[in-house]
Amino acid sequence: MNTSSVEITLASIREAFGFDLVALTDIRIRQTNYMIKWKYSIGSSGDQWKKIALPRGKGVPGIVMKTGKSMVIHDIAETDIERDLFRYPILKIERLKSFIAMPLWNDDEEVMGILLMGNRSVRTFQDAEYATIRQAAEDTLRQQILKELMVNE
Repeated sequence: MNTSSVEITLASIREAFGFDLVALTDIRIRQTNYMIKWKYSIGSSGDQWKKIALPRGKGVPGIVMKTGKSMVIHDIAETDIERDLFRYPILKIERLKSFIAMPLWNDDEEVMGILLMGNRSVRTFQDAEYATIRQAAEDTLRQQILKELMVNE
């Protein structure tokens, strides 16, 4: 299997920032009645993530797409997410305790994917650390995704 430039970039983000899991949704989620699927997952505990399909507005990717804002969760146990974990299958399957989920935007200001970076232990993300992670993801991953879209269209 060929490793794509997107997978290489995800692996480098995982390594550089010490995440257990880095995943990216399918980057072609433009139509109105779409299902969100995970396209890439680096550091997953198995292949179950490939079976996850979420309707519009559901799960972590749905919330991020709906709001257009990142989610930064230091400890799932301190949120309503833990009580309704079945609504967040990637978090449940991968046993994530903390995560950052952020939208990646194209030049037309449309969300072209959701990046999830998580840990299987509680982790506090300081503002400066989050800003560095976000900037690194936007600078590298965004360009890789745009290149992949151009090649596949």
